[in-house]
Amino acid sequence: MQQLKLALTRLVEQQDQYNQAYGLFQNHDLRPRVLPVQPEVDKRISLSPELEYLYSHYEMVDAQAEGTLKIKSAAVEIGDAALLFFVAPEHLHRQQLGFRWIGMQEPFEESDSWPPHHVVIANVNDDPIIVDVKAPHSPVYAAFEGGESRPVASSLADFFTALAILIESACSLGGEVKDEETYETKPEYLVQVQPKLRELLGEVHTKHLIEYLSL
Repeated sequence: MQQLKLALTRLVEQQDQYNQAYGLFQNHDLRPRVLPVQPEVDKRISLSPELEYLYSHYEMVDAQAEGTLKIKSAAVEIGDAALLFFVAPEHLHRQQLGFRWIGMQEPFEESDSWPPHHVVIANVNDDPIIVDVKAPHSPVYAAFEGGESRPVASSLADFFTALAILIESACSLGGEVKDEETYETKPEYLVQVQPKLRELLGEVHTKHLIEYLSL
């Protein structure tokens, strides 16, 4: 769990530095808790030890969702390239709708094709980030454009470390990861991040993550 602790600390540090200089959101981020809590999660959803640690030691701050029916989430920006929304544990059930559970209203029907141990914890443009809660270290998958899920990290710790790398490099470029005219990812950004991601994640996972984030 030490690797996950270090990864989350690094991610929050990079998130805060980016938000202070270039962030578009206020009070809508990932924050460490003063004291650990027992996360409030729908009893039908299993948590891995890594997700248990995440939700007990960190909270998703979302000022605009307080007192509303809106799903509470934390916004994590990767420059002007991508925006991830990490869902608060009390809203995980709603995040599984359309994936594990299907239908228009309660009682929702459980999908025959969706593994119940695949838990959607975040999304980019409604494309899910998925954690396998049965596998050791909580490997992470991403599905995009309605396609099959693909592995993007062998562990939750590696996934958060990868996000920290991406944010740090975005910050070094003033938050401008995309070319203003072509909206293609700037070559200098990819030159910075790709070797670090390959060393951390491996070639295949790096390819999938970059495709998922449209980098």
